[in-house]
Amino acid sequence: MIVSLKHQNTDYKINLNQGITIGIPIQRINGVKGFGIHNARYHTYENDGFIGNKNKGGSCNLETITFTPHGNGTHTECFGHISLDTHFVNDHIVDNFYFAKLVTAPTIQVNNHLILDFNNLDILSLKNYKSLIIRSLPNNDLKKIKDYSNQATPFISADDMRSIVEAGIEHLIIDLPSVDPEWDGGKLTAHHIFWNYPDQPRKQCSITEFAYIPNDTLDGDYLLKLNIANFVSDAAPSKPILYPLITN
Repeated sequence: MIVSLKHQNTDYKINLNQGITIGIPIQRINGVKGFGIHNARYHTYENDGFIGNKNKGGSCNLETITFTPHGNGTHTECFGHISLDTHFVNDHIVDNFYFAKLVTAPTIQVNNHLILDFNNLDILSLKNYKSLIIRSLPNNDLKKIKDYSNQATPFISADDMRSIVEAGIEHLIIDLPSVDPEWDGGKLTAHHIFWNYPDQPRKQCSITEFAYIPNDTLDGDYLLKLNIANFVSDAAPSKPILYPLITN
């Protein structure tokens, strides 16, 4: 299906059959994970003589799945992740199509910390976009199954996150476990800056973590759809898809 739209006085065409999936699914074994969280666990449902497994004599297959959205794959979260009050991602995030900028950021070491380097990114150019997608370097297929627990992992510095917010980015996607360090004493500084919590929370804004952007997906402009699962929680599994923009 081909759709046409206009953005910043430019006409585009988008082929909705040529989307690029940048989400990592929740896996049965050896899935991506962090924070010491176990992989998702799949169990055959059994109750009162019923067994949900055709190979064990059941009438159909029925599974119970236990997982943690924040640690078992690509997920999208709302400010409820850090708020005192309970807030749910699907109550606040409009899962619409958004103009997005994909950038690649190398890792540098500053004061014994690994941070993403945005020195080659013109932050002001982001004012025309609702979403920023960050591919960190190095980048390879191991990101789909890596256990980041207790590993030195880059994050977004407070100053860079302030610049991203000032540029008006409302939906941030990153291919790492978190925009903050794995353990920072509970401060979650970048999360708080992004959502401007608790002062005047940007309730419509989302952070998506544990994405994976293939190397052959070029930096540049895309249309983004988050595809957030319909879970009642501060975060839910998601399957972000990028659609290349074709100028007329």
